[in-house]
Amino acid sequence: MSLLHIESDDHYNDDVLKGPKSPILIDGGKMSFSLDKKTGKKCFMVAARGLEIEWGGTPEYWEWLSHLDSRFAEVAKLKRVCWLDIRGKIETRRLSKRTKYVVYLVFKLENKWHGLETANAVVRFVDSVSDIDAEQRASVVHFAGQGPKETLPFRRGDGWMKLKMGDFFNDAGEDGDVDARLMETKHLGEKSGLIVQGMEFRPE
Repeated sequence: MSLLHIESDDHYNDDVLKGPKSPILIDGGKMSFSLDKKTGKKCFMVAARGLEIEWGGTPEYWEWLSHLDSRFAEVAKLKRVCWLDIRGKIETRRLSKRTKYVVYLVFKLENKWHGLETANAVVRFVDSVSDIDAEQRASVVHFAGQGPKETLPFRRGDGWMKLKMGDFFNDAGEDGDVDARLMETKHLGEKSGLIVQGMEFRPE
């Protein structure tokens, strides 16, 4: 996939914003930006390298590699962990105002994945909701198997899967950071076979 690189959204200009709706890379390649084809509102995906992945810097547990189908230079491949905890953040000022956003984990599962049937997911405004409160209201999502439709993953047009983590309303873009978190820290069986491209913040 051919992508244009720019360093930050402060460099956006009219030509970029009026141009093709395909993603462009920003923030040193750790995030992509595009405009929603239906609404024209801003979409962002935080690359795996821009996420906070527990044990992500330990080669025994996570591997960083290139992937032919990824828009980013690297994806994160889970080799084995018992404690799964992944966070993605974005500043609300970067998002379209007066817009409801949905956050998705964009991922694939290897054929021999293990221990990843379910996890808990939650989205919060960092300045107004504590980590503890967020954990208490986290909802169950399913990587595979059966469950309510809204908790199951869907296949994207590019072949990756997307799993809804939650949603929020961005009013005036003055609420600080939004934090999206996916975790499985209670059932400590071994987990493996997850490939993470990133977390997408998309207008509903």
